[in-house]
Amino acid sequence: MKNNYKKLLVILISIFIAVVLCEVFLRIFYNSYKNYNLEMWRYAVELKKPLSETKLPFHHYSNSSGNYYGIDITTNSFGFRGSEISKEKNDSIDRILFIGDSFTLGWGVPFDSICSKVLEKKLNYSKINYEVINTGIGNYNSIMEVELFKLKGLELKPNIVILMFFVNDVEPIPKVSRLESSFIRNSYLFAFLFDKIQKISVLMNKHNNWKNYYKKLYFNENIDALIQNKESLYELINICKQEHINLIIVNIPELHELKEYPLNISTQYIENIATEKNVRFIDLLDYLQDYKPESLWISQEDVHANAKANYIFANTIYEKLLEWELIH
Repeated sequence: MKNNYKKLLVILISIFIAVVLCEVFLRIFYNSYKNYNLEMWRYAVELKKPLSETKLPFHHYSNSSGNYYGIDITTNSFGFRGSEISKEKNDSIDRILFIGDSFTLGWGVPFDSICSKVLEKKLNYSKINYEVINTGIGNYNSIMEVELFKLKGLELKPNIVILMFFVNDVEPIPKVSRLESSFIRNSYLFAFLFDKIQKISVLMNKHNNWKNYYKKLYFNENIDALIQNKESLYELINICKQEHINLIIVNIPELHELKEYPLNISTQYIENIATEKNVRFIDLLDYLQDYKPESLWISQEDVHANAKANYIFANTIYEKLLEWELIH
């Protein structure tokens, strides 16, 4: 019996040493194997602050910065990407507030080329009349975006709010236990293995693909999250009406396939809400269909909108703001 215990102890110690060595190796040579998934994980570890709020489990750290997927992301005192802003609003300058996820944040895109910044430059071409604030945070859904708006965006007194909606914004709010959070946030080995397992799973199961995953979000198996999502969007709409804020909902299409778009169920969902509540709506798919999808991607493994796509987003929104006479 004692020999068995000794053997077990030797095995456990050996496993522990192997895990530690792998962790050290991966940290040292991270730059030689990093990819989209791993950089998203590192962004979450280094730039996101865990919160105890049920509907807002994390937020950006304030006044922080890092380089992710080759691009610098810097936050101000509000935790938003961009330069410092004042809580007090200049009466001579209108404020436009962007709400959204990693597409709105501008993942993989230099700050001067993200949609909100391009729009600000177009609006202030001859005179500074507008301040455009980007509250986008990676891995947010609509519920979290609305909670962040209530917590930090509303006090900035925006004249216009632009909600950038993406197909996965109806996902449930992510939940991670303290033990999982601690391990995930500190282990390069975990991140590396998770990335490999995820890729193997996609290869082994032909039904486990982006198209099927996104479609499932709009059926009964995700009904609770859908109900919560709709309630949050209704709340945002009501707040904007009460505060006399012009609200615009912008639909960002999934960029894999644009000619015969496979996710109209998502577009219909958000457009129906906008129509029902009489909110101005822009479907960016209408302005992207003539482009080759890969020309709009950050990279072959990352279909986030690149600088070219962000420019199209900004130009489309600018033209619509002119058409609706919301800018002068």
